[in-house]
Amino acid sequence: MVSKINITKFEGVYEPAEDSYLFVNHMPEIEGSVLEIGCGTGIIGISLALRGHKVTAVDVNPQAIKASKLNSKENNVDLEILEGNIFSPVKGRVFDTIVCNPPYLPISEDDYNDSNLALAVEGGPTGSEFTIELLKQATNYLNPKGSVYLILSSKMESLKLDWNREIIKE
Repeated sequence: MVSKINITKFEGVYEPAEDSYLFVNHMPEIEGSVLEIGCGTGIIGISLALRGHKVTAVDVNPQAIKASKLNSKENNVDLEILEGNIFSPVKGRVFDTIVCNPPYLPISEDDYNDSNLALAVEGGPTGSEFTIELLKQATNYLNPKGSVYLILSSKMESLKLDWNREIIKE
């Protein structure tokens, strides 16, 4: 499906990479409304909208909001795109599915020349902190039988939560 999606890259916005394509190409069939946290260029939300889902996409990076708006328009899909951190723009709403390609790398000594790019890849001191916070809050934004789909890294050593997990693709 990725070959059908046209993505314009934006400076300061995480460029779709192997993890993005893994997500898009191996996302199982789902039903209902979708919330994407950290939409970046919009590739994941666009792929789900092309499957017929109503997608709300959120990102803290204003450039990512611009990128997602342009890319959704170029791919003829309608996404609700909101600027804000994690769940702040969707308070009081619930979704059937939450998807996120989170920042999962530990904070590096390498300095990124763009703070927005660092936000997109570094998940905290161990790489797990962003994901742990997302999962702690997720139940407040999920329908009772809802699901969360994430990319996880083997570097996320401190990710220990009481959630049912299923590996879709390694």
